[in-house]
Amino acid sequence: MLSNSLMFLSYFSLPVLKEYIVNLFYVNFKNRIVRSFHASPSFQAAPVPIFWIIVKPAQKLFAIILGRSIRNWWKALPPNKRELFKESARKNKWKILLGVSSLGVLFVMFYFTHLEETPITGRARLLVFGKEHFRELSQMEYDMWMEKFESKMLPETDARYQVVERVVGHLSESNKDIPQVSMLKWLIHVVDEPDINAFVLPNGQVFVFTGLLNAVSDIHQLSFILGHEIAHAVLEHAAEKASLVHFLDFLSLIFLTMIWAICPRDSLAVVGQWIQGKLQEFMFDRPYSRTLEAEADKVGLQFAAKACVDVRASSVFWQQMELAETIQGQPKLPEWLSTHPSHENRAEHLDRLIPEALKIRESCNCPSLSGPDPRLIFRLNMQHLLESSKDRATQNSTKRDLSKPKLDFPHTQKVEDMPVTFAAKPTN
Repeated sequence: MLSNSLMFLSYFSLPVLKEYIVNLFYVNFKNRIVRSFHASPSFQAAPVPIFWIIVKPAQKLFAIILGRSIRNWWKALPPNKRELFKESARKNKWKILLGVSSLGVLFVMFYFTHLEETPITGRARLLVFGKEHFRELSQMEYDMWMEKFESKMLPETDARYQVVERVVGHLSESNKDIPQVSMLKWLIHVVDEPDINAFVLPNGQVFVFTGLLNAVSDIHQLSFILGHEIAHAVLEHAAEKASLVHFLDFLSLIFLTMIWAICPRDSLAVVGQWIQGKLQEFMFDRPYSRTLEAEADKVGLQFAAKACVDVRASSVFWQQMELAETIQGQPKLPEWLSTHPSHENRAEHLDRLIPEALKIRESCNCPSLSGPDPRLIFRLNMQHLLESSKDRATQNSTKRDLSKPKLDFPHTQKVEDMPVTFAAKPTN
């Protein structure tokens, strides 16, 4: 939540201001943002999103001041004038109701007149910010990431870079029939960081961390993960999430004013404001983020299927993540506290989507999958690993820290050793 007034922005230097705006705009949406690149200098023109981001703290400050002023004005009124005011409100209750209803109708009209259809899935969604309005912020965030990881970028000659480049190239080539895929030039950036992370900016700037490359077991898992990130870009999830947050924040100004007007003390108003923020976060923001993640999983799986990837490996990745966290003793938070589905639910969701993805794969004339199902292999490996861990714990014959055993699956390869040999589609 923004707590600084607009005055503070004037004291920031331009680089600090750019990073400030980008960080505020993408709060609770990190690692999942996709946008378009432009070579034009930053702040050449102030697009709509930047305007609203700067105005946003001023709006909240105005709502707080207005609500507090109403409260103080009411307290200062003599008892007889309060009664006169209440009586006037009772006499004009229908006019007041009409005014409130008209305001509600305006919000509803605004919502339905800004509904658009999501590419590929056809889902109706609110979209306030257009692509052109988003590009300035995209450029700013791209510059920020490049500056942050400048010394950690792998060169193009690195084997890990080449694997990512070929995987992304194969995914984009296999899905070039989709305009949102073919119109972008996908550029690769591999960051030497241990975090298991990847994200794509809307211009096709792909950022992959080496921690993710070490976490995947094969090229098929990597292809699905990158397909998922590309799906976020194609589906314009960044603009969609920003539009929803903007719409909800504007609505919340009414409740914020009411909270500061009704609460008898500032301390209670602060608590009320905090509760309002948390309700919005856990009832709207986070569930909506989980919905977008599930949609990106579905479309990303379709992208991978069209690229002749073994889509059965997609759910295995999240099962591995679930197992790793369980063995390492990491706390398992309820899904409703997270912006992403739980690993377990994510794997189950993908398992339900895999039959459809296999049909898409077959329709693209991909060769039949050979070998056992990777999901079966994982279950056998997991059973063996758990049995081995129990035996070592019982015998106490090793000095190794059992709370964090190393996951060593037989089919795991170093990413630089992964053969990027997708099954070629036979030509007619």
